[in-house]
Amino acid sequence: MIFACVISNVSAQERPWRIGVKAGVNFIHLENYGTGYYSDFEAKSGWTFGAFFQYKFGGFVNYSIVPEIIFTNSSTDADLIYYTDMITTLQTIDIPVNFKVGLQLSKIFRPYLLGTIYGSYVVSYEGDLFYHVDDYNESVIKSNINKLFFGVGAGMGFDIWKFQVEGRYRWNMNRINSEYFSALKQQGLEISCAFLF
Repeated sequence: MIFACVISNVSAQERPWRIGVKAGVNFIHLENYGTGYYSDFEAKSGWTFGAFFQYKFGGFVNYSIVPEIIFTNSSTDADLIYYTDMITTLQTIDIPVNFKVGLQLSKIFRPYLLGTIYGSYVVSYEGDLFYHVDDYNESVIKSNINKLFFGVGAGMGFDIWKFQVEGRYRWNMNRINSEYFSALKQQGLEISCAFLF
């Protein structure tokens, strides 16, 4: 009986997969990639939370695949030519898939590098940025704003026992694509802490 419990416990500790929850802060902001009615953008702090599944394989040098589902709230302080301090907030559901390469330096410590591909769906956006243009038509602007974004990211982090600390930078590949803001993209830094079960 005791032997079976020990074997079961060891097997559970050595399983290649783990699930986790994570939360953090971000400095994801809109950025101008061309001409338009806008001039300067500054990242404001936002927040993220979500869950993930991690599958790891390998020895001292190891690899892991980590799909996530994350809710992200990001804010940008936009300065247009004639208007300043226009806070614009986007809320998205993000589905990143991370590919990690790590070094198992001890039983409980593993630093790693990561690359990410992701898709995002825009749940809501608020702020005056999209409506401070000449002769704007709110319904036209809303109908022309992309709701789906795709992007890539890169970063680094470490696992220590059941905790994980990670930082990554992300870039959207497609643009806002409204009638007035076709040159806008999202990009920025995410910093998160996670607990693995």
